[in-house]
Amino acid sequence: MTEQKAIFIKYLEQFKLPEPKRTIGHFEHYHQLLESTNKLINLVSRKMPSGAYWTQHFLDSITVLECLDFSGLTVLDFGSGGGLPGLPLKLMVPDLEITLLDSIAKKTKALAEMVSELKLSGVDVVCSRLEDYAALARRPSYDLILCRAVALEPRYIYPLRKLLKPQGRVIFYKAQNIDDIKELKSKLLLERKDEILGLRRIFSIDRGDLKD
Repeated sequence: MTEQKAIFIKYLEQFKLPEPKRTIGHFEHYHQLLESTNKLINLVSRKMPSGAYWTQHFLDSITVLECLDFSGLTVLDFGSGGGLPGLPLKLMVPDLEITLLDSIAKKTKALAEMVSELKLSGVDVVCSRLEDYAALARRPSYDLILCRAVALEPRYIYPLRKLLKPQGRVIFYKAQNIDDIKELKSKLLLERKDEILGLRRIFSIDRGDLKD
């Protein structure tokens, strides 16, 4: 077992999962799929060794569970790429209903294939720009919208607001740079700094505070 994988498994202990070995097995399968698919389609940085996925992608994705309860929620993963953070969160919270949104067709095709291989229900994969997806929405659909590798641009504010339920929130994964959200009213939900991930922060912005 690699050091990075061991760190991830140790991190999982705090969540007191009902079937930890089964969950780890799902992550092992996902890791295998992500590694093999990434050789064909650039889902995550190819400069990163695949062993580092355990901490830099999987652990980082689920840190939000330290400050938010995702059980039973409907969630949009905006700019999902390789399914991050959406798929790690789904593996941790099986009753989570999640949509993985990305505008690049080859990525969403690969994502759909991974979801099928993992035999996950309650996961939709959508190929669309955020603006186009919001324009088609008939009603606010999501409790949370996740932005892990996406900077907030002014053109995203209205679509995000339209897609959120009245009490919905956008969740931002951040490191040092928070320039894109500094003009908005945000709440710092989690801040941590360690040797593995460096500085990581989780911010929340309520739907009502998403203003142009």
